[in-house]
Amino acid sequence: MHLPKAAAPLANARLRAYLAGNAASAVGTWAQRVVLLWLAWEMTQSSFMLGLMAMADLLPSMVVAPFAGTLVDRQDKIRLALWLQLLSIAPPCIMLIAIMAELVSPTMLLIVAGLTGILNGFDHPTRMVVVGSIVPKEDVPGAITINSMVFNLARMLGPAAAGMALTLEALWSVFLFNTISYLLFALILARLSQSENTNQRLGSEGLEGSTEGKLSHSTWSAVIHALTGHHKLLLLFFALLALCYRPIFELLPAFAGQVVIGEAARAKAFSLMTSAQGLGAIGGGLMTSFLLTKGSPLSLAIGFGLSAILACGLFLISHVLWAGLLTLACLSGAILANGVCTQVVLQTQVSESVRGKVLSLYTMIFRGLPAMGAMAAGLIAENTSNRVIFGLSSLPIVAMLLVLLVALNKDRKKLSDS
Repeated sequence: MHLPKAAAPLANARLRAYLAGNAASAVGTWAQRVVLLWLAWEMTQSSFMLGLMAMADLLPSMVVAPFAGTLVDRQDKIRLALWLQLLSIAPPCIMLIAIMAELVSPTMLLIVAGLTGILNGFDHPTRMVVVGSIVPKEDVPGAITINSMVFNLARMLGPAAAGMALTLEALWSVFLFNTISYLLFALILARLSQSENTNQRLGSEGLEGSTEGKLSHSTWSAVIHALTGHHKLLLLFFALLALCYRPIFELLPAFAGQVVIGEAARAKAFSLMTSAQGLGAIGGGLMTSFLLTKGSPLSLAIGFGLSAILACGLFLISHVLWAGLLTLACLSGAILANGVCTQVVLQTQVSESVRGKVLSLYTMIFRGLPAMGAMAAGLIAENTSNRVIFGLSSLPIVAMLLVLLVALNKDRKKLSDS
């Protein structure tokens, strides 16, 4: 059967196996994350506590990402991913024991979120590099987009599963499922690691990058030299979106409390908002998958960034649930699409010998900056409105968008003059 161009990477059996394992793991991870945030909110009723949870979960990535980048560049990618899945079993197991022993507390939640954050700091750049390594170069943009869509389908299904567990008061089931999902993914990665084709590919990559990677790219200064001016501006724009807009997703329990009244209604609204976030990301992924076959990923990243600014403004002025869900979905889709396009630019235009470090820098931005933003927003929100905070945070994003557009316009004029 002939697949559409955007879906062509799915003809690769190894990619299909990887996506299946990644999907199961991501569903469990998102369900666990929602339950942890909900427990933190119910125990404290504090936006500051939500900010602390986001910081504990996301900020460690900024600390470990530089080490993760070096590790990914030098190790067998699939075997490294396998061991990380096995280590990631620890946080859900800790929560299972805490629930059974009735030891759950805000401190326990912060510890589990922090441990998860450390492991994810290594796991995320590893998974991104694995996706690019198991398909031919021409299929890398499509594989990245499909992987993002799978991840965000999980971001919709995971919260739905968490909402069901909250309704049934069976929180333990979420942590049990997450444990099993990590084991399943580890088994799939073990099978991929044993594949003769995988070993041959990894071996050839190691030979090609051994001298270049270990000598000229042994320091992070090589990463700076590997990035062009456009790459740096694009990463800065992506960083501002992560710092100023993505904290909205970390503070959804507080936003849910502003549109509905009652504990049961808040739980349902929170679950719906998180699912809308995932559904919007899937829509953004589908649109990106189509548009990447037609246009430049750099131009698309800028266009989706502008869409995020508009969607955020509409979300912040929404005061009824259905409007909040719709605009939140649009915001999530635009941010996801901008991130995918940024990742495609980096995966396809940066030297393979420093790709692990570059993608770990991407992970530092993707996970670390939302933690800092959520922490700051949660602290300020104790004394003012969340809507005011995120409204003002749009100003630096708009300014950066203008800088990026001016830089691109200058380059186009130079090309036309030459």
